[in-house]
Amino acid sequence: MVTSKPMANVLVEDEFTKRALSLFSFRKPLTLSFYGPKQNLENDINRIELSVGRKLHPLVLDLYNIALVTYVCDTQFWRADIEPRDIAIVMTVSNKDRWDNARQHLEAMLRFLTGDSFTFYFVQGTSIKEDFEFHIFEDKSIALFSGGLDSLAGVKWLVDRNEPFMLVSHPAMALVDKTQEILVQELGKILKSNLEWHQIRATAKRGKGLRGKETSQRSRSFLYLTLASIFALTRGIEKIYLFENGVLALNIPLTQARINENTRTAHPSFIRKYVELVEGLFGARLTINNPFLQMTKAEVIKRLDCDDFRDLVKITISCSQIGRLKYIKGINLKEIRHCGVCFPCIVRRLSMHSANLWDNDARYKENILGEFSAIPEEGKKILFEIMDFERTVEACTSLDDIFIEFPQFYADESVDPSSLVEMTRRHLEQVKECIIHRGSESLKQALLV
Repeated sequence: MVTSKPMANVLVEDEFTKRALSLFSFRKPLTLSFYGPKQNLENDINRIELSVGRKLHPLVLDLYNIALVTYVCDTQFWRADIEPRDIAIVMTVSNKDRWDNARQHLEAMLRFLTGDSFTFYFVQGTSIKEDFEFHIFEDKSIALFSGGLDSLAGVKWLVDRNEPFMLVSHPAMALVDKTQEILVQELGKILKSNLEWHQIRATAKRGKGLRGKETSQRSRSFLYLTLASIFALTRGIEKIYLFENGVLALNIPLTQARINENTRTAHPSFIRKYVELVEGLFGARLTINNPFLQMTKAEVIKRLDCDDFRDLVKITISCSQIGRLKYIKGINLKEIRHCGVCFPCIVRRLSMHSANLWDNDARYKENILGEFSAIPEEGKKILFEIMDFERTVEACTSLDDIFIEFPQFYADESVDPSSLVEMTRRHLEQVKECIIHRGSESLKQALLV
């Protein structure tokens, strides 16, 4: 009986996968490498090991490399319309049996997060000599710090609670790198202390031909949480925070057309699945919390309406299209830091009024609240979707009606869906209030009549 070989389209090349090539069928594979003359992946491992004070346990390094490979593959395979992508990866791990047992959960988690089909074929590398053991050594938390408004408000939240913490960042590009650095420097001045901050440059290696083809990067939170988990697992820290307002964390599709455009980077179900993955692999039950899940964007960033923090608002970056602004449209990002028409930009802009931070905001290329005829079509589309969504919610006479119309409010069994509905309603009221007070007459006529 002839058994067909598994088909793969990504090869993470090393001495172990080279020996296993005959076990798989490859069709024009994307070839990645962490080592040698063909190295095109940079996991910044020396910086990490210097920061944690020891070499990473091989199983922890496996998790990190898997997350980085997933992230890079996410940028290299173009997403055509709404069709899910099939990405099958052959790579080496230190404990094949352990990873084969976790494989189904890993693939299901990534399918939920990205909407794509990720398949992993693990090859045994150098075997682990000592099993991993987790012990809590440090009484502090780890906070993911992106350089956006929500993560800055998260620092304020931690400071207000007098909770000791360290920051972990991942810069997607040079401007974000510098923005994170400036914000941390300013925070150090405000708090009169040197913040513990680790900025890890996990990415495709420059000059090796891996130019990003897909900008959605739906898998990025898998990498970000893994960066935090490396420090948690290695230094014995139990608590991890990521900070994302409920509007973007829950990411209810405004219309059926947006279902496949929405990401789940901070969705509570993804966080739960990630915690379960880490527990199954390492026997460590990390707590990963998003304190802002039941808060609107305006309610989150209102925390920054105070001396010292108010002046940092304009430095932060929220735009999901910042790479396109710089490299395609040639915008000087020192002057204009937001496109103004992507969904995160619009949510940010429409939240500034209620947060009392309107005059402290950064500059946008497009004015989403200006003359309606001058707003680009992509911005108009999102504005119409928001208002259509608002009218649909208002037309529902009960919570049951809303849950039938939008089952996505059942985010996770640990979260009360009615609280998420109320958060969404508050957000929509804040949006309307901003349009009424800040929008042009032509905009109000188009959206509110």
